[in-house]
Amino acid sequence: MPGPVFLEGDTVTLRPVEEEDIEFIQGVMNDPTVWRPALDINPMNDNLAAEFFEDVLTTEGDVHCLVCHDDDPVGHVSLSESQYGPTETSRARSAELGYWIAPEHHGQGYGSDAAALIVEYAFTDRNLRRLSAHVGDFNDASIALLESLGFEHEGTQREAAWYQGEYYDTLWYGLLRSEWQNTE
Repeated sequence: MPGPVFLEGDTVTLRPVEEEDIEFIQGVMNDPTVWRPALDINPMNDNLAAEFFEDVLTTEGDVHCLVCHDDDPVGHVSLSESQYGPTETSRARSAELGYWIAPEHHGQGYGSDAAALIVEYAFTDRNLRRLSAHVGDFNDASIALLESLGFEHEGTQREAAWYQGEYYDTLWYGLLRSEWQNTE
């Protein structure tokens, strides 16, 4: 059973990731329809899953939530410190949005609801000023989700992603709080 409700949306709840959720996370992260688009090519065994829980999912500076529908886990959403490190991120009040939904739950709006919840939380509760996200240009569903939330395409890293035997561009998206406030 997932942890207590942290945020509640129209179709999902966001809950803290608990140790008993590792099996679900490990199972989904080993699914090729998840790890390939996420460009995370290494398999995750029990030891790596435990390390991932300790080193990534329970860090103090980042926010990681299990996405649940009717108390059943369906995905994961996060706000992570930027690649520039905690000092620069703190000064800029920015974070990177990440998310995935288990393949059997795609197309039901869970990712959109979860991402919208965490974006609102980022701006209204954490007082962030800017969010970023990056996605392979082959991932039309993720691009559509980001654009539906008001994210703007800010740049392209040409042929920066290797996906199923071919190079693809990585697209960088950004959303400022002032832009988000104007979409509400």
